[in-house]
Amino acid sequence: MITLGRKYAWRERNRQVVVPLPATITEDMKAQADSAVTVVAFHTDDAFYSNEAHRMCASAARLGIEVKATIVPSQGDWVKNTSFKSAYLQQERELVRGPMLYVDVDAVFHRSPLTYLAQLDCDVAAYFDLGDDHLVSATLFFQDTQAVKQLLAEWNRQCQARPDVWDQQVLQDILKADQAKSTPQYRIHRLPVGFCWVFDREDNLLAEKQTVYIEQLQAARSVNEGTRTKGKLFSLRRSRVQRRIDRIQQIEQILFPDQ
Repeated sequence: MITLGRKYAWRERNRQVVVPLPATITEDMKAQADSAVTVVAFHTDDAFYSNEAHRMCASAARLGIEVKATIVPSQGDWVKNTSFKSAYLQQERELVRGPMLYVDVDAVFHRSPLTYLAQLDCDVAAYFDLGDDHLVSATLFFQDTQAVKQLLAEWNRQCQARPDVWDQQVLQDILKADQAKSTPQYRIHRLPVGFCWVFDREDNLLAEKQTVYIEQLQAARSVNEGTRTKGKLFSLRRSRVQRRIDRIQQIEQILFPDQ
C-alpha cells in the first residue's frame, strides 16, 4: 500500500472527531472492584489480529480491566470469522456468570465502562449508528438472563443459516422483529456513541459532547486492502486505511512508550 501524506488522508472534520487517548490515568477512570462485569473478546491465531488484541488488552490493563481473550481458529474468511461471534458469545454466556461485555479486539479503552454497564436494567445493550441507525456489534453488553441465552441461540442459528450475511445485520433483524411484537421478549438498551467511537467517523459529530469509553479502530479497513484497491494510486478507502495507521501510531506511543 502507498502511504498517503496526512494532509491528503485527513479532512478537517475527521480531525475534529479524534479524541486523544488519555496519557495519564486517574482513579475515576479505572474499573471499580464492585462493577462485576466480565469483559470477553476473541480473535484468530494470526499476527495481525494478535497485535490488535495485544493493543486492546494493554489499554484495558492500565484501567484495571481484565479481558478474557480467546484465540479461535479461522473460519475461512473475514465474513465467516465475524459471523462466528454469535457461536462464541453463546458459549461464553454459558461459561461466564453475571453481566458480560463483548468488545472487538480492534478497539482501545479510554476509561472503564463497567460501572455504567453494571447499572443497566436490560437484557442486551448495543450501539446503533448515528448516521443510519444500524446496529454495530463491535460492542455488546449482555445480562445473565434466560432471554439472553435464547437470543444468542437464535442469533447463532440464523448466522449459520445465513452464512453470507454480516453478523450484526442478523442480530439487528432478530431484535427488530422482536420489538415489533406486542410483547417483546428482549429488553434493549441503546448505548451512547462513546461505547463505539470510531475515531474518524464524521457522524459522531451529530451527538452532543460524549464521554468516550471504547474507541474502535476498524481493522476491517486493512483486511485484504491490496485486492480492494488494486491499481489505484488514491482512493477513499486508502485514505481511511491511512487514517487508521496514523491513529494507531498515536495510540501506541502512549500505550508502549518504550518500543
